[in-house]
Amino acid sequence: MTSSEALTFFFIPFAFFGIDKFRKNDFNQSEMERFKAYGFDLKVKQANELTIYGRIFYIAITIIIIYLIQVK
Repeated sequence: MTSSEALTFFFIPFAFFGIDKFRKNDFNQSEMERFKAYGFDLKVKQANELTIYGRIFYIAITIIIIYLIQVK
């Protein structure tokens, strides 16, 4: 997986707008479909891992910000 693909899956792991907040964004979803269609199984696995890591990253950042706000 290229660096730009990896960064997209990491920093934008879900759609920011819409009812289902944990749904993947449209670009990532179309990339996943393309990976599956052309048999890039390793890229599918890496994309799923990066999506999970991205979600964990945003949860950690949120917890840190909440902690810093409450300390003051």
